Amino acid sequence: MLTVNRTTTYRIFLIEDNPAEVRLMQEAIKEADLFNDIELEFAYDGEEACETLDVSKLIGKQYDLVLLDLNMPKVTGKEVLEKIKTDSELSATPVIVVTNSDYKKDMIECYRLGADGYLQKPADFKKLIDFFVSVKRSIEVRNKLSIYYIEKTYDELAMAS
Repeated sequence: MLTVNRTTTYRIFLIEDNPAEVRLMQEAIKEADLFNDIELEFAYDGEEACETLDVSKLIGKQYDLVLLDLNMPKVTGKEVLEKIKTDSELSATPVIVVTNSDYKKDMIECYRLGADGYLQKPADFKKLIDFFVSVKRSIEVRNKLSIYYIEKTYDELAMAS
């Protein structure tokens, strides 16, 4: 039996203030069979996210992907996004804004601030699983978390549904 030993673990930082949403994302990650490929960290508000990012810089820990909610207490998602994209040590970190907002002005503002992607939180669990399947396929095919490949695969899965 041939065993593939993948040594790379991808670090995803989920910034979400709603514990139910965090739990849904964890379940979707599990359903997408992605748990063994990633190390998942959480922050439950923007202030905690900023502190975690500052500590990660101090210890030389980098994230491969940040999934960022917009509407959070203390420090907003837009403020966290701006912090990431204006910090020379963090700016290359891909950030996908994952939000309930379908307000076009929010999307435009996020892209202006440097967001790498903008995803309206899927209304059904299957679409959330599809998103994480897209992340897994990016790892399998590209050996990295490619925002372009994730979005392309997610769109293809959505069209197939």
